[in-house]
Amino acid sequence: MAPNAGTITPDIRPICLDRPDVRNPRLFAIAGALEGAFFALPAHTVSIGRDPANLISIDDAAIAPHHCDLCHAEGEYAVRSRGARTGVFVNGLPAMEKQLSHGDEIRVGGSLFLFLVHESETPWEHRLQVGLERLEMENRRLLAEARLEHDMIGAGPAMQSVFQAIARVAPAGSTVLLCGESGTGKELAARAIHRNSPRACGPFVPINCAAIQETLLESELFGHERGAFTGAIAQKRGKLEMAGGGTVFFDEIGELALPLQAKLLRVLQEQEFERVGGVRPIRIDVRVLAATNRDLVSRVREGLFRQDLYYRLNVVRLTMPPLRERREDIPLLAEAFAVKAAKRCGRIFAGITPEAVHSLMDYDWPGNVRELENAIERAIVLGSNGRILPEDLPEHVLEAGGEPSPSALPYQEAVNQAKREIILDALRTAGGNFTVAARALGIHPNNLHRLVRSLRLRHRIG
Repeated sequence: MAPNAGTITPDIRPICLDRPDVRNPRLFAIAGALEGAFFALPAHTVSIGRDPANLISIDDAAIAPHHCDLCHAEGEYAVRSRGARTGVFVNGLPAMEKQLSHGDEIRVGGSLFLFLVHESETPWEHRLQVGLERLEMENRRLLAEARLEHDMIGAGPAMQSVFQAIARVAPAGSTVLLCGESGTGKELAARAIHRNSPRACGPFVPINCAAIQETLLESELFGHERGAFTGAIAQKRGKLEMAGGGTVFFDEIGELALPLQAKLLRVLQEQEFERVGGVRPIRIDVRVLAATNRDLVSRVREGLFRQDLYYRLNVVRLTMPPLRERREDIPLLAEAFAVKAAKRCGRIFAGITPEAVHSLMDYDWPGNVRELENAIERAIVLGSNGRILPEDLPEHVLEAGGEPSPSALPYQEAVNQAKREIILDALRTAGGNFTVAARALGIHPNNLHRLVRSLRLRHRIG
């Protein structure tokens, strides 16, 4: 069968051997439906997607009909996402638009491409280089998957800035103060800093200063000697000692009691402490990370937080953005959480409807990423057909939603009107009995109640 007239066919020409400096921009398919193929890139925009009309057409149900573009300008190329649900990844990180360099990896659905500009000197060197780059890219992919497992997901500029800051600060060894609202992922960022630091092979020890009773916190931090207090029947190592050679993470540092603040200050200054009931100084080698959702400057003014400790902690400050300031990441996060919840709960996940995405994007998420994850898990558990619908979302999320965009309004309103008529007809036939009507519709009665609320049908039911 002849290729589509507008499609780029694989380039099987021999590689130039006598001009190693010649520019020959092309894509090499490393994995996926087109694996092993080279695609010479023309000096204009190249469309990529499932639709055969694209210049590079990929037979992959996981990608959109028109997924992304490779844009050409002044001899350079950039990849630009068209907002597809599964996104575009460059070197393991999600990207809405990204300038490409020689050797960059581009992931589109299940396909992996290598962007190449320069020719290799010999075919053997070329194959060796591609093989090495493939191994390096697989390593980057695994690291990216580790970030996804820890919910470090973000394609927008706010999270890209966070990723860049983590990359800069992780190898430095400096104390980092992570600030931001509850649920924004401060501990995840702390774990990412540790994982990308020279201490990555050492322990990561989190300490929640708000979750441990003040009377027990000193023993938890510093450990105790046998007989130090009633019930201390054996020597115990504290969390600081356990973190030796690694990283200790003080979560909710603003809740730490003033007497313990003084002792922690000494640890930061001298890298040593004594166990409770002990007299022998214990030297440690730890990196300190701390997080707070409090305004520590205000607490310093109020006398609730030591100023000298604040300055010791605030060497490098990293602020995690709230979810309402990075709404473009909500679809990516929602899908990742849905896949995770479906696997854990043994459910099928077949996607999120555009109407449900619209509702998720319109809500402000005061509980941030943690609240979104809970809402998505609820939708997976209560949903009836594998796709997340608006009626599967919490009622307060739906009530906060705005009106659909004008371009989408006719379609969405037609769908909603059809739902209303079907539901009202089923309820009329069932004599207003929700259980009977739900059985006729093939859904759970709770789901029917949510539909009635989300479609605002209560006043039309007698």
